[in-house]
Amino acid sequence: MKQSLVSRLFWFGVGGGISVALNLGPFHWLRTRGGLSDGVALAISLTCVTVIFSIWNYFINFRTKRGWRECQVRYLAAVAFCYLLTYTLALSGIKQWGHTNTLAYGIVAGCQVAVAGLKFLLYHFWVYPHAPARDPVC
Repeated sequence: MKQSLVSRLFWFGVGGGISVALNLGPFHWLRTRGGLSDGVALAISLTCVTVIFSIWNYFINFRTKRGWRECQVRYLAAVAFCYLLTYTLALSGIKQWGHTNTLAYGIVAGCQVAVAGLKFLLYHFWVYPHAPARDPVC
C-alpha cells in the first residue's frame, strides 16, 4: 500500500488540474449569474473543491496505512492554512489586477497552483506520512 513519491506527485497533479477546473466553474457562475461578490463567490467555490478533494486526497492521492482519525487534525490544520492562503492571495490579486473575467480566472488558477507546492509538501510529509515499518515479532 506504500506509494512512491512519483505516484503521489502524479495523482496530486491530476487532482490539481481537476481542482482548478472545478473551482473556476462555480466561481464564474456565482460571480456572473449569481450576482455574488468576488469574495463570496471565491469562498463558496473553494469550499466546494476542498470538500470534494478531501475524499480524493485520502483515498486516491495520499493512501496511507494510518487511519483517518490519526490524520484528521493535521489534515484540517493544513487545509485551513492552504485555504486561507489561497483565498487571501486570490482575492487580493482580483481586487488589484482582476479587471476582466479572464484576468480574474487566471489569478484564481495561478494562486491555486502556487499554493499547491506547499500543500503537497504538507500532505506528503506531515498529514499523510508513510507509516513506519513494523519490526517482525519473533
